[in-house]
Amino acid sequence: MKQGAGRDLTFGGYGFNINKQHLHFFDTDANNQLLAPFFCMRIATENRLTASNQVAAIALHQQVATHPIHLLLMDEKLARRISEFFRHAFGKDLFPFRAGGGHFPLMVGEKPSLHVGEDELTARFVKEALSKTSPLDAQGDGMRSFATVLLHVLVSDHHSIQFLDEPEAFLHPPQARLIGELIARERRSNSQLFIATHSTDVLDGLIAGGTSNVRIVRIQREGSVNKIKELSCKRTSEIFSDTLARYSGVFSGIFYEHVVVCESDADCLFYSSILKSTSVSGKQRADVLFIHAAGKHRMAKLVGTLRELDVPVSAIADIDILNEERAFRELFETLGGTWSDVEHFWKSLKKSIEDRRPPLNAEQLANLIRSSLEDVGGTGPFPKQTERDIKGHFKAVSPWDDIKRAGRSAISQGQPVKSFDSIMQFCMNVGLWIVPVGELEGFCRSIDGSHGPGFVQKVLEERDIENDPELSDARRFVSDLWRRAKS
Repeated sequence: MKQGAGRDLTFGGYGFNINKQHLHFFDTDANNQLLAPFFCMRIATENRLTASNQVAAIALHQQVATHPIHLLLMDEKLARRISEFFRHAFGKDLFPFRAGGGHFPLMVGEKPSLHVGEDELTARFVKEALSKTSPLDAQGDGMRSFATVLLHVLVSDHHSIQFLDEPEAFLHPPQARLIGELIARERRSNSQLFIATHSTDVLDGLIAGGTSNVRIVRIQREGSVNKIKELSCKRTSEIFSDTLARYSGVFSGIFYEHVVVCESDADCLFYSSILKSTSVSGKQRADVLFIHAAGKHRMAKLVGTLRELDVPVSAIADIDILNEERAFRELFETLGGTWSDVEHFWKSLKKSIEDRRPPLNAEQLANLIRSSLEDVGGTGPFPKQTERDIKGHFKAVSPWDDIKRAGRSAISQGQPVKSFDSIMQFCMNVGLWIVPVGELEGFCRSIDGSHGPGFVQKVLEERDIENDPELSDARRFVSDLWRRAKS
């Protein structure tokens, strides 16, 4: 907008103010950067607490707006909308105060209602507003930071490109998630907004606000080089629509140096506890996230997502994954393995295990259960021994049950165990770690009668993770994983 005349003519607006006599500076390429305020704006973290402070009053609708607060004063509908967003986060109204004399501050509290025939300069309204509210710049850092983002991202519509640093600064996790959601859903500008964040909450909010508007780019610095990887809008939408992937924490992996995908939450807790021990990771805390896939069949999907974002990833699977070609092959190949490298060894191992004791069919299992129930009757409690016998029958359904309980030691010597060791080597080379003791509980067999979360709870409460000799295999297993992950 132009103001003044002759030599005093200036071109001013939101983020810039240039006098006519300085326009010749833009004639050379060397000074082109001076044009940046016309098109770009950076909303920096260091200005987050002050960029929503009171602004100098202007003649509204006559002078050019130089701050988003001026835009709120000229658009009542927009002002109400911003106040609703602020109330959602803090339970209080946020509104510009017109009776501030030479300045327009933002007020926080309960905005008075206007009576018939009143406006916001009426004495009653002003008096009640001053008694029920207080200036934003007198509030806590969270409110001021949140308001700054609202003003400069959702109110402003003046720049082709905006850069927003760390929108989560000074905010609690729920507020960080909300600001992300509002940015994705409520921005009225057609301009591009680049957000730099280290917050899973902001990222979750952005995705929840509209995956079609969000492109996720992971930037990883290696020395003086930045490696960049983008997850497309389409792929982001697909992951977000998958309930398990959405709540698995897979997007959190973007902010870690390494991610380990496990079958269950109990596995994550156990292995992460082992990794945190100084005997495994040393004095420097490992920058590793453990996430679970709720079963071996979903592990490949999470691994694939992380690899699309160039996140270094490993996977830990129980030994019985070798019983299922599809699950094993998919996970192995997703991690970068070549199936033909292990196919021969896998077929040889699987045949040797199943030839040793073919699995029971349905009729055989039913007969065993009937036999156990022959002497059961009456109105008394069900015999505990019979219950144990029936559970034992189910464990005998597949020869792989023995392998899962005992691990490598249950595999026949000779070629079968050689095939297993070859498979293990190929898997470790791509980051797939098959539990050599069969399953989690095999690392501490003296804890009896517990499985999954119960087992892990007992280990953490009753054992010394750092020094217990029975956990030496677990420490060695995780140490090998971590050593290879860092190399």
